[in-house]
Amino acid sequence: MKNFLKKILIFPLFPLFFLFSGSANSNYKLEIDNLSTFEKLNPDSLLQEQFNRAVGFLRKGEFDYSVQSFENAIGTIIQGGLSDKILIYRTYVNFGVLLKRIGDRKRALDFYNEAETFTIDEFSENSNKLIPIYINQGNIFNDYGDLIKAKNYYEKALSLIDPKKESRWLSQINHSLGVIQYKNGNYSKSLEYYLKTLKLKELKSLENSTTITTINNIANCYRKLENYQEADKYYQKGISIVKDKYGNNNYLLGDLYLNYAVFQDKIGNSQNVLFYLDSAYKVYNKNFGGKHPDTAHCLKNFGDYYFKKKDHLNALKYYQKALISELDNFNNSTVYINPTMDELDPQLSILEILKPKAVTLRYLYDKTNSISDLDFSLQTYDLCLDIIDKIRIAYQDEESKFALSKNEKETYNQAIEIAVKLYQLTKDVKYKEKAFMYSERSKSASLLSSLNDVNAKNFGGISTELQEKETNLKLDIARYRELVHDERRKQIPDRDSISGWQNVLFNLNEEYNQMVLRFEEDYPEYYALKYDTKTIDIEELQSRLSDNDLLIEYSISDSALFSFVITKSSFEVEREKIVKDSFDYHLEEVRNCLKTNDFANNSVAYYQKYTKSAYLLYQHLLNGKDSLLTDKNLLIVPDDKMAYIPFGALLKKEADSTTMNYRNLEYLIKYNSITYHNSATLGFKNHSSSYGFSSSKSILAFAPSYNDVNDSILFTERAYRDKLYPLPGVKEEVINISKVIHGDLFIDDMATEANFKANSGDYDVLHLAMHTIIDDENPMYSKLVFTQNSDSLQDGLLNTHEIYNMNFNARMVVLSACNTGDGKLLKGEGVMSLARGFFYAGCPSVIMTLWTVEDKTGSNLMSNFYTFLSQGLKKNDALRQAKLEYLKTADALKSHPYFWSGYVTLGDVDPLYDDGLIHKLMYFAFGSVGIILFLFFRKKFKTKAVA
Repeated sequence: MKNFLKKILIFPLFPLFFLFSGSANSNYKLEIDNLSTFEKLNPDSLLQEQFNRAVGFLRKGEFDYSVQSFENAIGTIIQGGLSDKILIYRTYVNFGVLLKRIGDRKRALDFYNEAETFTIDEFSENSNKLIPIYINQGNIFNDYGDLIKAKNYYEKALSLIDPKKESRWLSQINHSLGVIQYKNGNYSKSLEYYLKTLKLKELKSLENSTTITTINNIANCYRKLENYQEADKYYQKGISIVKDKYGNNNYLLGDLYLNYAVFQDKIGNSQNVLFYLDSAYKVYNKNFGGKHPDTAHCLKNFGDYYFKKKDHLNALKYYQKALISELDNFNNSTVYINPTMDELDPQLSILEILKPKAVTLRYLYDKTNSISDLDFSLQTYDLCLDIIDKIRIAYQDEESKFALSKNEKETYNQAIEIAVKLYQLTKDVKYKEKAFMYSERSKSASLLSSLNDVNAKNFGGISTELQEKETNLKLDIARYRELVHDERRKQIPDRDSISGWQNVLFNLNEEYNQMVLRFEEDYPEYYALKYDTKTIDIEELQSRLSDNDLLIEYSISDSALFSFVITKSSFEVEREKIVKDSFDYHLEEVRNCLKTNDFANNSVAYYQKYTKSAYLLYQHLLNGKDSLLTDKNLLIVPDDKMAYIPFGALLKKEADSTTMNYRNLEYLIKYNSITYHNSATLGFKNHSSSYGFSSSKSILAFAPSYNDVNDSILFTERAYRDKLYPLPGVKEEVINISKVIHGDLFIDDMATEANFKANSGDYDVLHLAMHTIIDDENPMYSKLVFTQNSDSLQDGLLNTHEIYNMNFNARMVVLSACNTGDGKLLKGEGVMSLARGFFYAGCPSVIMTLWTVEDKTGSNLMSNFYTFLSQGLKKNDALRQAKLEYLKTADALKSHPYFWSGYVTLGDVDPLYDDGLIHKLMYFAFGSVGIILFLFFRKKFKTKAVA
């Protein structure tokens, strides 16, 4: 087990941005604040007195008295008759600051929202008085882990600062941006922001609470960067300033002591750790009491300390204390009791207590061999996963959801490991089923959450008009995001344009958030459906599988590969111990060998590398399942880097290394049809079969022209490398397809983005044969490249963000374009590909490519694919037959799996046509012709007889 104190989450701290005004008399006592004392004062004077008292108590750290005084001030505002708008504004903002300081983030956000509305109404939407409001709102979303939303607020605040004037808020914004970089693990960049913040403060001779917080965070960055001398210097500097300026019990010392305790452990001074933890706890307890997030975080660190010492009982005791401190409605000190979902508000801070508690229980089992310890560890993980689901749903931005999935993938892995262990120990099937459920919840969780939201709107009573309004709003958001993103990537970006677009984007996001809140409040059925995170269970999944289906779902951790092997009548889970680095090496070897189109180096050594790794991967992934695989449709739910390789190119038998013969290798595709699913839940929970075309028209195909393409659209290094060369084969491809299945073709100058958007909702099959621009760093901005024209509204580049917000009726999308199934791998979500966007937009079946396809070969494969489809084959069978047909005639070079194995099926595989219906129609047609001929000749015979 890794050193847990090395992983302690001492988050960089936020400064609290106060707007103090007026004097504060420290002799005030709470009991004098009543109406009789102030009854002769006018409302403005009364509010000023209440505000001064509230700020006075806040400065002294007497938070309870400060809250009461602010409550009185709010009461005065509600009564009305006030003319001092500035004072009202300061009251709202500073009460929000206080509420955040005492851990009441939800109510703090309410007052910031109130302050925002008031400021816009009274001073304008461009008032610089909005700056501290937006910074503090961003800080709360940063606490919640919604970093994208937090960044939007910081950038909005930044846009309100006049670049020609000095602003006291610039340092705070830099600080907050530093916090985001820290949480993302970019410690060097974070340090840059913090040092810039400190320099700005020193220039203005500021030495206040926000300065201390910045110094503390600089020390944290140096600790993370292992520059221990500088870290120690800044910790000591912060402690010294606080003691000199504020005394020995100021709340700021708690943060410094706590971080210094972690630092002491990091440099090996373990004898000092408890001293500084105790010091921090005393400060927190004195200033905030037992029920406060900072106190809870300190107690959690005590637990981590004792865990490292292998004192698991003491560790559990402190984790339980931390839970009690974090939660207002939970007070049970028994370590084998967890809070219920009703007793907690789903927050990352609670997860950071529950996860180490679950790990400690797992290690306690190793000492006690008590099944109950292991089982309660699993129960604790259950609660963690429920909290993760709630947090994910609360995030509106996809990128925030992606970050959560990535950060919590290990939590799912740990839960699977323990559930499988319990199954092995007890043979109780419920644990095996739990392990599968955890695997499902870890797969494409954000995609499932988003699709649940779509279904909730459709069935939750929300009108078509409102849904269209929401869709248009999301499209506008996607468009302005793309404008900002693309402008930033230019060598000399236009900062004024970026600022203007960000302002529009901020307002659009605010409007969208308000719309979502109205949906949840006004449509209870929508709310219930949206928050239903149930995954498919084994019984339902087996009822969906055909007799000849074999589904294998994989889940991989650093030390184990789990395989859930499911047929209509059986369900097993297998655990294989692996060396992750070695496993990944073979995956990368196969991927690199398959996706290369540089055959000049196609040597025997290259052949041997591919065949060795492809066979070893088959041994890991499918060995021992040969009897199950016979005559089966293989359904794969991959995990991690497995999603980058086509299983059909794995080798069932070891290759003869003395000769090079790609055509005759024992590829898995020769024995089984194969399809892929993001998860079993996404593939089967809402699965329904239907034959014939559901839309009014059959197939819509696009084949753009790339003559005279402007290189300015190639923002990514990968795009510059690949270029957008003409694809002469794509026009032939779509023409050949139209001969098999009738449809409408948009070729060359007609193959525009505008034409696609105008027509794509009316067809049952969408076929796109074109280039892509893959953005690995920002996958939501990968693009399909249509014919470039002078359209002022559409740029000819359809990005993933836009696809997410479109609505398709198609039952199948064929992305016969390069790399449509490729992209950045995000833990817990899979590959962020263009294909995923179409799946989200309502297409149950996607044919995609895993690398750059060769257009002539693609044309051949696709023609055969549609021919087999027209004969009533399932999509996976049709694609398999097309590949086998290609291999029959391919020469030695073209039989290389680069040419044929990159096309794969994702999702639903039902045939477009019912084979039985086709035969019935054929029999009917032949029968009708026979009857007509019989009647014709009979009539002719009678005529001759009469003559």
